[in-house]
Amino acid sequence: MPTSDPSKPPGERRASAGIHAALFFATLAFASLSVEGKLAMSPPHDVSPTALTMARFLGGAVVFAGAHLALRTPRVARRADALHLAVLAFFGVVCNQALFLVGLRITSAVSATLLIAMIPVFTAALAALTGREPFSRRAGVGTAVALFGAAMLTGFAVPRLGDSFALVYALSTAIYVIYAKSALQRLGTVTVMAWVFGWGTLLFAPVGGVALVREAPSWSLPAALLVAFCVLVPTVLAYAVNAWVLRRASPTLVAIYVFLRPPLVALLAWIQLDEALSARIAAAGLVLLAGVTIMATAPSLLAGPAAPPPPDDDAPARSHGLALLAANHGTTHPNQQPAGSGSIKT
Repeated sequence: MPTSDPSKPPGERRASAGIHAALFFATLAFASLSVEGKLAMSPPHDVSPTALTMARFLGGAVVFAGAHLALRTPRVARRADALHLAVLAFFGVVCNQALFLVGLRITSAVSATLLIAMIPVFTAALAALTGREPFSRRAGVGTAVALFGAAMLTGFAVPRLGDSFALVYALSTAIYVIYAKSALQRLGTVTVMAWVFGWGTLLFAPVGGVALVREAPSWSLPAALLVAFCVLVPTVLAYAVNAWVLRRASPTLVAIYVFLRPPLVALLAWIQLDEALSARIAAAGLVLLAGVTIMATAPSLLAGPAAPPPPDDDAPARSHGLALLAANHGTTHPNQQPAGSGSIKT
């Protein structure tokens, strides 16, 4: 089923309820890493950020590469596509996740919240600067409201420690969200994830591989289960669902759901770590939700994406599973990057 009505102009189309449900699930899955990852890296488990990052990369690579081969999804035959995916791996996996886990261990909760809240700001700015999406007045109002909610959550404090991690992490995530769309539309979710995690594993192996081999044999069963959760839920499932949505929705819509992570993290911490949910956090969560709602209903941000080109006549037959992955395409966006472009352009 299409996610929007192709008979309507782009400014009048809306993302479907299914898109929003998938985005909420992906956001909750990503948010779980802040609590489960913190537990894994804290006593008595003491898994290092480097080893946990490598485990996530390796687990994602194995799962997505296996799915890629089993489903016989599109192959990457062009060098430009392979290089495009390597750049996406650097910004969306290596730089992104390594910085997040290191920052999670050394920064305060305030820093982590600011780190998350900057992602949609960078994404919207990059989308506007590169001509991929307009930035409407309503989107600006929604951004301002959501940022105010994030400021409420941090107590209107700007931490000194971790500022550089926050900025680089947020910027790398925004770059990934913006530039992953064209690759996902050409090659599909499974192929892109297999290559991104494969490249990420290779790029991070000189550092993370050593840490993983050294530490893994000494992990307790609870530590190993926490690592397994971090691989399966906030890595494999979250990236797969997020990539599926990116093929069908605006990158900015995907990014603005990041604003929901702080209250979700606070809720998970209250449930698992017995941390009280204060009135300030509850109020901040409501303001954040209001900002997300305003942005999520801004017509200029939610135009459907361009449909990918039809497969070549001599392309190998696709499995039924791939057909299900590719069944739900949007309509053409006037600012969409041409489907044939394999390299990142600014």
